[in-house]
Amino acid sequence: MDVWSYCIPTKVIFGKRSLEKIADVIESFKPNRIMLVTGRKSMKKLGVTDRIIDYLKNYRVVVYNKVEQNPDVTTVENGIRFLKDEKCDLVIGLGGGSVIDAAKAVSVLSKNHGPVDEYISGNRKIKNKGVPLIAIPTTAGTGTEVTQYASIIDETKKRKLSLSHEYIHPSIAIVDPTLTVTMPKFSTATTGLDALSQCIEAYWAKDHTPISDIFALNGIALIFNNLVNAFKHAENTEFRERMALAALFSGIAISITKTTIVHSVSYPLTTHFKISHGLACALTLPSFIRYNSEAVRQRICDIAQTIGAEDVEGLVGKVEDLVSSLKVPRRLGEVGVQRRDIELIVSEGFRPDRAENNPRKVTKEDLRAILEGLL
Repeated sequence: MDVWSYCIPTKVIFGKRSLEKIADVIESFKPNRIMLVTGRKSMKKLGVTDRIIDYLKNYRVVVYNKVEQNPDVTTVENGIRFLKDEKCDLVIGLGGGSVIDAAKAVSVLSKNHGPVDEYISGNRKIKNKGVPLIAIPTTAGTGTEVTQYASIIDETKKRKLSLSHEYIHPSIAIVDPTLTVTMPKFSTATTGLDALSQCIEAYWAKDHTPISDIFALNGIALIFNNLVNAFKHAENTEFRERMALAALFSGIAISITKTTIVHSVSYPLTTHFKISHGLACALTLPSFIRYNSEAVRQRICDIAQTIGAEDVEGLVGKVEDLVSSLKVPRRLGEVGVQRRDIELIVSEGFRPDRAENNPRKVTKEDLRAILEGLL
């Protein structure tokens, strides 16, 4: 067995109503001023922002609510400026993956000098630890609350890129499944599919380890047993709790392994066609299950057996049935991608850190054929 390592430095506080512990969690940091990073409307509208401010009434809290879906470099730059102007020494990221990714980027880059886009592009390296960060996810999918990644859009190049460094890990993650009860059905579906893709990719990734395998397979089982029920019975906190756990497992798994070709191809789909990240992954996942089975058939059969399928085609069928049950598109043509768009996706779909982690080499011809078959 090859040498491998495992370190997830984020402390996780998990469970219903765990948000109520936030004052106790923050006490050890002794912050002078806290920057609460949120999306533009939903957390305020749902009263969660005010709840946190009330829980932290003994601290000075300022709200940065400018994060959009798929945050860009400008959002991060403005957030860093806000943090410095307000003299904040602790950041809370409250929201879905986009918000937490933005909070992670603001936290770490506020302590590293130089233009944000140079870090996003990889031309400049992170050297300093950031401001302490508390991640509070309100969706169950990305697992970003425990990863060292932060996905940011470079608008000038129209590309979705990822910061990656051990210093990006949040200090603490508070995972309160009750916060996911108000997710719209579409978000429940697509974030859950993102978690599924992450778990499957982690299991077949070249960089998988015995520990990542455990989290990946358990996450897959949780998703197949609970996602449709969470979708249909939004207020059932038992299903929400299991999906929050599955998302957490998916985050731990990919923090060890990184993702593979499915995520690599998802980036141009998200950037150019405004397809939600989880859906962008789900669109190609069945095709890549078949494709990768030529290289890692036993591992894919392991996944199949975990969910009660007999073989590769049984697994593909189960994934396709799951997507259909969630009432989201299954083909590229249904989300606005046309034949003339294929070359753009092919040209931008090979992120080396993701594509080269795939167990089977993918050529441009292979990818083109897969995408054309999904129109």
